[in-house]
Amino acid sequence: MMKMSKRLHPLYIAIAFIEHIKNNILPFVFVFIVNRHLLFTYWWATLLAGGVVALFAFFTWKEFRYEVTETEVRLYKGILKKEKRFIQRNRIQSIQLDQPFVFRILRLARLRIDTASSGTDAEIDLSGISLKEAHHLKDTLKLSGSQPEIREKSPERTMKVSVKQLALAAAFSGNFGYIFAALGFLYQYIDTYINRWVKTAYEEVIHQSMLGLFVLVAVIVVLAYLLSIVLYVIRFGGFTVERYDHYLHIKYGLLNKKSLTIPFHKIQAVTIEEGLVRRLFGWSSVSLNVVTSDLKEKVYLHPFIQQKEISALMNVYVPHYEYIKCPRNTAIQYAWYPLLLPLLLFAAAGIGISFWKSMFVWIIAMLCLAYVLIHWLGYRQGGLMMNDVFVSIRSQFLTRKTTIIRRKKIEEIEVFAGTFLWKKGYRKIKIATMGTSGSYKSGYFPFEIWHPIFLQATSSKKA
Repeated sequence: MMKMSKRLHPLYIAIAFIEHIKNNILPFVFVFIVNRHLLFTYWWATLLAGGVVALFAFFTWKEFRYEVTETEVRLYKGILKKEKRFIQRNRIQSIQLDQPFVFRILRLARLRIDTASSGTDAEIDLSGISLKEAHHLKDTLKLSGSQPEIREKSPERTMKVSVKQLALAAAFSGNFGYIFAALGFLYQYIDTYINRWVKTAYEEVIHQSMLGLFVLVAVIVVLAYLLSIVLYVIRFGGFTVERYDHYLHIKYGLLNKKSLTIPFHKIQAVTIEEGLVRRLFGWSSVSLNVVTSDLKEKVYLHPFIQQKEISALMNVYVPHYEYIKCPRNTAIQYAWYPLLLPLLLFAAAGIGISFWKSMFVWIIAMLCLAYVLIHWLGYRQGGLMMNDVFVSIRSQFLTRKTTIIRRKKIEEIEVFAGTFLWKKGYRKIKIATMGTSGSYKSGYFPFEIWHPIFLQATSSKKA
């Protein structure tokens, strides 16, 4: 039975107004920089532009409607250009509910519904829906493809990651993105509030010694490192995984709350990542490859877990998968082959810099040596294997990644090599699935390893 068409919450008008202003503010900024008096002289034009944007936001809200039937989700939108979109419920791959900080204050949410054809944009994006309605829709849609009469009231198993574990995950992540974000925050704070004091302190330190400068830099780096841990904990705080009969429910976030509902049969692959620092202490992270338009977010099953506990974790929370240790079986004697082009580039850079500052040639040489060493150590960790149900592929540069894929989830398998290695029968292999990070490659592998796997995987796809 068809449900009545519904609109987003009326507060969406204000959200859309702010969004339109944000997306079209550059011309006003340009005028303000070039001749700010124009904005004050023609203030009425600024008000008129704001009124047009407000009117556009109102009609965007008015013309946006959605409805859910027993088999479809229907979307109607558009002012000048009308659009109708009907999505079969059994095609839904994942449902994500986000609550940015402002939305939490207003009791609103953003519900994104992704299908196999979703790219960078969700197939259906309901931004500015009431929180109550968002939960109702998610509960209605998350059992699509399963037995509708079964309504699971409480999860079968629940796993919570403590603040201590998240802090350790951040401390051992080796993720410089958070450190750079923290450095940016510190720079803004210093530049805004304590710039004069820092300038005075800096001048005094420089007058004292280079040791003092080193200490100052070290203090800033340590502060950035500690702040990066805080940012990580804020981002993933309250990390909880709930397992139901047919799906997983993952939620996290202290300021911006996120929750993702994933049917078991929609999980494309499971990846175990061992960072450079983490693997020294036996720690890993486990993530899921699912179809989601949120390309910035990795879907973690567990952000920080002992390697010996991964098998038990997967048995409980992703029972359709099993942990398979991948052997190291790349062709070690050809580890040098992928280095030819990088070595040529390093050599060209060294020759070019030698005409300018010969002392920098040593820096290029050290970078080249480090790259060769990292590549060689990573290449020899590569591996590939397949059994009746799964394919396991492993690669490493700095982070070692082992991905386990159900054979029926493989969308494409490709082998490739340069002319020299092609004639000798060695191949790199690339396996693709649906999802945000659905491409995995490793190699080179000898003929007796890659060829049987390639044949069996392609024949099972045809079958």
